[in-house]
Amino acid sequence: MRDGLKVLLISPSRRRLDSLMTALAESAPEHHLIGRLDRAIDLPAWVEELQPDAIIMDTESPSRDTLEQVVAMSEKTPRPIVMFSQDESRDAMRRAVSAGVAAYVVNGLDSERIQPLLQLAQVRFEAWQALREETLRARQELHEHKQVEQAKRYLMKVEKLSEEAAYQALRREAMVQRKRIADVARVVMEMAKG
Repeated sequence: MRDGLKVLLISPSRRRLDSLMTALAESAPEHHLIGRLDRAIDLPAWVEELQPDAIIMDTESPSRDTLEQVVAMSEKTPRPIVMFSQDESRDAMRRAVSAGVAAYVVNGLDSERIQPLLQLAQVRFEAWQALREETLRARQELHEHKQVEQAKRYLMKVEKLSEEAAYQALRREAMVQRKRIADVARVVMEMAKG
């Protein structure tokens, strides 16, 4: 984790918010508090405006509204989140982690734990982001493969070509146009539909 994270704190309790600020200052003085909110309303907008590197949330129990805000933020501008909660139920933990919380801590607001928890959240966040990118890349590759297969079938039917000849036709056209074969296949299918 790099030095000097910009941290956004969220807690409905003024006392707990002050405790979080004190704990952050004591355990990780290199980090910068860039905002403090008393609730997660409009979290995606706040994250977009403030651009925090990490978020620390404190809640009695993560409400549906809070988790919806976390999901919306995670889709738009994902950030590592450490959530301190009084709710030790497995269901609350599952919902929080599913929403995008990287570290869920029960009854553990302790200044010595803030720095390691931020590090844990950052590492988990990076792993999730890598997995997400890999999944998106695999989906894109599968979609492109399907497009090439559709275009081959179309050329086989319309041009009366063998599968190999249809593929070679797509490949030749891609080379001539200096495009990827999937892009040529997409154009072929768009022309077929038009």
